[in-house]
Amino acid sequence: MFLNYAKRYTDLPFLILLDEAKEGYQAGRFLRETDLGLESEHGEWKTCLIDEKTDRIITPNGTIGQRWAKNEKWNLSLENEDGTEIAPKLSLKEEGHVEKIVFPFFDELGNGTFSRHIPVRKITLHDGSERLVATVFDIMLSQYGISAAEGDTLSAKSFDDETSPYTPAWQEKITGVKASIVTQVAREFAQNAIDTKGCSMIIMGAGINHWFNSDTIYRSILNLVILTASQGVNGGGWAHYVGQEKCRPIEGWQTVAFAKDWQGAVRQQNGTSFWYFATDQWKYEEMEHSALQSPLSKDLRYKHPADYNVLAARLGWLPSFPQFDKSSLSYGEKAPEKTNEELIQELVKDLISGETKFAIEDPDNPDNFPRGLFVWRSNLMSSSSKGQEYFMKHLLGTTDNLLSKPNDEFRPEEMVWRDEEVRGKLDLLVTLDFRMTATPMYSDVVLPAATWYEKTDLSSTDMHPFVHPFNPAINPLWESKSDWNIFKDLAQVFSKMARHIFDKPERDIVMLPLGHDSEKEIAQPYGEIKDWKKGEIEAIPGKTMPIFQVVERDYTQVFDKFISLGPNVSSGLVGAHGTQFSVAPEYEEIKQMNGTYLDDTIKSGKPIIKDERQVADAILRISSATNGKVAVRAWESAEETTGVALTDLAKDREAEKITFQSITVQPREVIPTPVFTGSNTNGKRYSPFTTNIERLVPFRTLTGRQQFYIDHELFLQYGEALPIYKPTLPPQVFAKRDDVKKEASENTLTLRYLTPHGKWNIHSMYQDNQHMLTLFRGGPNVWLSDEDAQASGIKDNDWLEVYNRNGVVTARAVVSHRIPKGTMFMYHAQDKHVNVPGSVLTGNRGGSHNSPTKIHVKPTQMVGGYAQLSYGFNYYGPIGNQRDLYVNVRKLEEVNWLED
Repeated sequence: MFLNYAKRYTDLPFLILLDEAKEGYQAGRFLRETDLGLESEHGEWKTCLIDEKTDRIITPNGTIGQRWAKNEKWNLSLENEDGTEIAPKLSLKEEGHVEKIVFPFFDELGNGTFSRHIPVRKITLHDGSERLVATVFDIMLSQYGISAAEGDTLSAKSFDDETSPYTPAWQEKITGVKASIVTQVAREFAQNAIDTKGCSMIIMGAGINHWFNSDTIYRSILNLVILTASQGVNGGGWAHYVGQEKCRPIEGWQTVAFAKDWQGAVRQQNGTSFWYFATDQWKYEEMEHSALQSPLSKDLRYKHPADYNVLAARLGWLPSFPQFDKSSLSYGEKAPEKTNEELIQELVKDLISGETKFAIEDPDNPDNFPRGLFVWRSNLMSSSSKGQEYFMKHLLGTTDNLLSKPNDEFRPEEMVWRDEEVRGKLDLLVTLDFRMTATPMYSDVVLPAATWYEKTDLSSTDMHPFVHPFNPAINPLWESKSDWNIFKDLAQVFSKMARHIFDKPERDIVMLPLGHDSEKEIAQPYGEIKDWKKGEIEAIPGKTMPIFQVVERDYTQVFDKFISLGPNVSSGLVGAHGTQFSVAPEYEEIKQMNGTYLDDTIKSGKPIIKDERQVADAILRISSATNGKVAVRAWESAEETTGVALTDLAKDREAEKITFQSITVQPREVIPTPVFTGSNTNGKRYSPFTTNIERLVPFRTLTGRQQFYIDHELFLQYGEALPIYKPTLPPQVFAKRDDVKKEASENTLTLRYLTPHGKWNIHSMYQDNQHMLTLFRGGPNVWLSDEDAQASGIKDNDWLEVYNRNGVVTARAVVSHRIPKGTMFMYHAQDKHVNVPGSVLTGNRGGSHNSPTKIHVKPTQMVGGYAQLSYGFNYYGPIGNQRDLYVNVRKLEEVNWLED
């Protein structure tokens, strides 16, 4: 069971080129068709394995090279073109050729290497050179210490060999979990998978995302469910709940939300990178990334993580806004006679010469400030602002509790360093939210938003099988309005103002990343980093640099476009995650359902979406999860791509049309759709990746399989080709340059600081209502162990000052034996506006749970243009982790409420 699963659905049989190392070999990149001199379309993206039946090196179907090749069906069928069966070879052990391979290891005491033996095969490449190759399976077993041959002296002696990395006994020294328990759980997990045919599941939450090395932790979890053939099985696999859900009727939602019905080229930014630069957290870095690299790699390109984000913007890996150090409208304004292509050519020429620069290269230049910010349904200035005090100081320019100083001894190479301090980049902060949160306290304008029970809306995620309605139980109170009506009114006023500013439509150059599920995800082959700015490769938009698109914008027509469904819905394709299809018939149905405008404006003849219910019905009608005919059409499109039977998954629900009225009567279960990876056909519960396993639809990765191995240059440099143990970042409370007065105290504790999900609030809101406050201490609180408290003379309910270089929290102590010694909890979403006393260190009121936190960005999470490592909105990019940090804790001898 496990072996058959591994051969068909994972990259374990695929071959890796071994590179020479000082003491043997080290794992390199995947072997490709081009290495063997085979000529085919996208051969550099077609990875290879050995067919046991013929002993030949071949490329099976399903790789990303086949995905984007013309006239090739893309599926996981293990057959050659002549119909003969392929039998992927997992291991080369029986061939008897063994070499020494070296792996990196990382721990708190320093990084190093260890050696193993590995089965290999020698092959001749197209250029005549001889190279060794090994399978991913053999590399992984070798890393874990499994014997490669009889009498292997470099393998682990047993599970109890604590000197051998990755044994149960070795991990016990790090985690404290007994080796016997690890072995027992592993065997039971695997046996359960055998007994239930894959129904072994790991449920995980958001906490993993809060660690710097969260990606390696994620991959380790995936290892377990993939090795036990559990992923893609109903009742098995990896189940996550991390607050990053996707909208189920995604095609309709994103069409309306991002104005794709009228125009393309949407500006979407990964939040972590945006705030890292907008709040100047990049200037406070203390850790050189050379300390994190693999001992087997050559020198890193950069020591500063901010440089990698600049590189990511320059090469098209990540979006970056603001875009340039000049207006994106300026090229069209100064050269109205030029074509769109000529404008792009002019921009590229200026970027190469340096005449135009990326704004990310100089975020403290006033020309590059984010001047206006609308915060919609997000408690940005408390619950979401990792590094809250940096937000206070550099973004808002208000009172802050920041205790750190910029590190001018550690400057990025690719950025302008300005010595002058920037306090307050924003000119306007507008909040649109019905929740009682901290953000409106700092806002210039607070718009009165309707609550759930005062408006018409939709609720759905990819993890819940039903579409639910919001229907108003009462009218919005006082001046409150629904989100849709607020933005509609803003659009109307904006359009009127635009008539006095713009005398004609403007041409806007929009910079886009090399997106996942588009052919741009195979823009940069072999995982090699080549920088056009350094002359390593030619600057080519959409390949070695970002995509540039010119969009004509008539700002006077924003309102008319807002309240009508645009013609792109009829003339173009909608879809998501690489599946595209027409909804032209549904566009005509929406005209009949909602009516059309009949006037002399651009909206004439277009469907009306003036109110929320009309919008909801339009979204439901053009989404494959809520319209049976569209679902079947979407599956037909997927069938055409893959060549496997799929339409039957939705055929029995083809006549269904989920409308707002029907879900008001009763919530309706969504229709199976190829834009998500699971299927709820025939009463099954939705489980991700079941379509991949049951119907041989490839995974959207380099190999088309679930990947244990990642061969991008940056992953190899950081030693993360395979999931690997990496310790947390080194503990630091203050840096040598931080000038902290009144800090010394003999009873000061130093503890790890964690911010788990909120405990006494309603999700991430309403911590300050009377019901929630009455349930516990009536204000901010932190948890620490009884042992730590006793050692520092802290009693339950004492007021504490919790601080590090990032900021200060004042909160009451909750002393508990349930908290591990050396660790402190502050449950998140505790806003700072209820019962918060002053800080001795700063003289200001203490902050929120995010005051001691700071963003740390990891370069491996910035990679783009490389198969599954490509940017996708709300899918892939740097995580704003905040758990690799420590705080000092001491008792407040005097509680000052700052009321004088």
